[in-house]
Amino acid sequence: MSPELLAAWHIRGVTLDLDNTIVPWYTSTLEPGIAKWVRSVAGLGIRLCLITNNYGAQSKDVASELELPLVRGALKPLPAAFSRCLRTLGTKAQNTLAIGDQLFTDVLGAKIVGMKAVYVRPLATRAFITTRFLRMIERPVFAQLRRAGVPGA
Repeated sequence: MSPELLAAWHIRGVTLDLDNTIVPWYTSTLEPGIAKWVRSVAGLGIRLCLITNNYGAQSKDVASELELPLVRGALKPLPAAFSRCLRTLGTKAQNTLAIGDQLFTDVLGAKIVGMKAVYVRPLATRAFITTRFLRMIERPVFAQLRRAGVPGA
């Protein structure tokens, strides 16, 4: 997603999921281009915050490397962590976008608090056991969306 598109959508803040969105699960190895993308988004005056259900030290490592605030142990899709991100960013829900690789945590949690959300395909198949379960539930939802002609589903 281009930084210019975010600006065109009047996005002022972005919550960015960690595991399997910008790093493979339970690692701190950033996917190529992520640091550059974060810098270009921030360069447009858009604030960013990492949000993760993960409690591991690697989440702090990634936040430090990207120089971003971190909300960890988020318990997504519960709204408290998303609200905490909004306070950290100083943005309103309608001008904040969540980016994540799980429909029933990242996207649902963002929508509960009134944020926009973008689903991205997971970086890796390796995932926490509850994530693997949720992915099984996501499959028929995505199949229905594809049948309905939703682009990218």
